[in-house]
Amino acid sequence: MFTSIKVNNYKYFSIVLILLSILSFFIGYIYDENSAGGGPTDFIHTWANLHTFLNNSISEGINLTTTYDPEIYTSARTPLIYIFHKLFNPFVGNEIIFRTSVLCLSLLVPFLFYLCLKQKFKKEENLLLILISTTIFLSPFFRTSAYWGNEENFGLITLLLSFLFLDKFLYNNNNQTKDYYLLFLVVFVSSICLYFDQKLAIIPLICFIQIIFSGKSHKLKFFAFFLYCIFSLPYIYLIIIWGGLIPPRDALGRGLGNQLFFYHIGYASTIIAFYLLPLLLYKSENLVRLLKNFFSQKRNYYLISIFFIYLFYLLFFHDYEDMRLMGKGFAHKTAILFFEETLFQKIYIYFLFFFSWIIILVYLSNSLKSKLIMSYFYLLSITIFPLMQEYFDPLIILMAFTFLNSKFYINYK
Repeated sequence: MFTSIKVNNYKYFSIVLILLSILSFFIGYIYDENSAGGGPTDFIHTWANLHTFLNNSISEGINLTTTYDPEIYTSARTPLIYIFHKLFNPFVGNEIIFRTSVLCLSLLVPFLFYLCLKQKFKKEENLLLILISTTIFLSPFFRTSAYWGNEENFGLITLLLSFLFLDKFLYNNNNQTKDYYLLFLVVFVSSICLYFDQKLAIIPLICFIQIIFSGKSHKLKFFAFFLYCIFSLPYIYLIIIWGGLIPPRDALGRGLGNQLFFYHIGYASTIIAFYLLPLLLYKSENLVRLLKNFFSQKRNYYLISIFFIYLFYLLFFHDYEDMRLMGKGFAHKTAILFFEETLFQKIYIYFLFFFSWIIILVYLSNSLKSKLIMSYFYLLSITIFPLMQEYFDPLIILMAFTFLNSKFYINYK
């Protein structure tokens, strides 16, 4: 009797949380919320980029992405989103209506996230999966991008679609015609991820590797290879006219290809761990047992020792005082907020680096696939400047519940 009452209370509380998260999302839009910062400023560039394509042909607009003029094109991403709006979005004539249209399209993210959860965790209670999917409404970067008509959420939509189609393709054993149809969708949508956001290049790579190592026929695998080659051609063309991976104006400002930022590894760890820490509660029915198992394995101590090698690098080869304030996530911001002395800031930050490294190792445990995917984000972090928290939010949570090899114990606790 007591247990039944307790479960019902959990359910009522879950429903309240779901409704509050959805309500807060729409209230934020009404009040022009800018929780991530930069929303209105980014919209100025988005609006200018959009009109570059509205006022020109698609080919002329693509050529104009090579300009250094910020009033014509300012973005590190490909112009696909603006081509999409030009061709398919009828609500581009007014700023408010356009922003509302992007808000409506952004609602696909929590909906698709729910479908992914439903597909991956088939035996879990529906209410719990809805609760998890609506946490996306609380992401400041998802919210700000949705409110201010910006680019980020479209990459998340194609990421989730890629997982859905890939999962259906890998587990379809009955219909060969359907295999080809699903395979085309997997390759097409995962390729689009790259065009919406270059850091999502990991998505088509994951899909391709899983297709190649699946039990599907060699014809299907060759077809996948052929399709990926075809869909890569537009980006190869962009690289040629840009002279690099991103438009020349942003490449100049970010120093892409000119320098490696190894100190970003620590900051990337704190940002990633920030999102993985609460998910440790899903990794085991007993968190203490999970930690004991981790520290009982000798190979994990070798992985922990990597941190001390990295700390040696920071102490002797990195000038903390010479860093710019921009980026580096919550760790750097809270260090400045809590401490005036540089020495105490460094101690605090380096402790967070170590603590975050442990969290990530515990979370990844024995999954080689998850470790390889996480290695990609570390490699990405040392090539980009500045390193922003928004690059990982809510991406890490979505990856954890989809492409990472995560065995979760989902319950009301």
